[in-house]
Amino acid sequence: MSGQEITPQHVQQLESADTRGYWWYVVRQLHVERHLADRLHGRPMEYLDLGCGAGGVLSAVTARFAPKASLGLDGTRQAVEIAKARGLDARFADFRAPLELPFAPNAATCLDVLEHLEDPVLALKHLSAAMQPDARLVVTVPAMPSLFSAWDEHCDHHRRYSRALLREHLRAGGFLLDRCRYVFSYCVPPAFWQRRVVKAVQEMEFPPVSPFVNRAMIVAGRLEAALGCPFPFGTSLLATARPAPRA
Repeated sequence: MSGQEITPQHVQQLESADTRGYWWYVVRQLHVERHLADRLHGRPMEYLDLGCGAGGVLSAVTARFAPKASLGLDGTRQAVEIAKARGLDARFADFRAPLELPFAPNAATCLDVLEHLEDPVLALKHLSAAMQPDARLVVTVPAMPSLFSAWDEHCDHHRRYSRALLREHLRAGGFLLDRCRYVFSYCVPPAFWQRRVVKAVQEMEFPPVSPFVNRAMIVAGRLEAALGCPFPFGTSLLATARPAPRA
């Protein structure tokens, strides 16, 4: 793909999911905000969302932390236009090229983006070069290569990550890993059944669920977070990292 992470059809699905309180977005946002707040210690936030999509995370972080500066970059023009229509500062960017930013971020997110990129290490190198030395990066990626299936191909994923692979890509991209843990552990059994046993391919990445199921999945996610994400498996990996010292 020529610098683009996702298709316009995928953008429409993501916008629908992140604006209706879909459980997966709610739980991921809980983790993201907790880890962003953990590092700033009262400093004004200068925030970048790399791969901002339709702007759901950028909007939520802006509302929660009121950053001194905030910006979303995405490689899909339709996503950028949707984010702009929501009143957000979002811009198109080719992640294969150095980032041109109006400020040096001290906080950044790269959420479910790396798996869409043919060369994620190059994108991480450009990101690390643009950030402040003491900045924090929060990353999420789909986990467990054993779950890779036609569903991932439908979602334009090049890979699912193991801990070792994510650590390797972050290191090669100029970051020092602080922590890396699995999340959405409670999604593994149904994901395994659907993708490896039944081998069904969903037409939507985030299929509609009933209000009861949506609430139940949010409760499960909050419980997992409260327990410190203790299980050695999950459908996603959550990592925090900082730029490596520059020579």
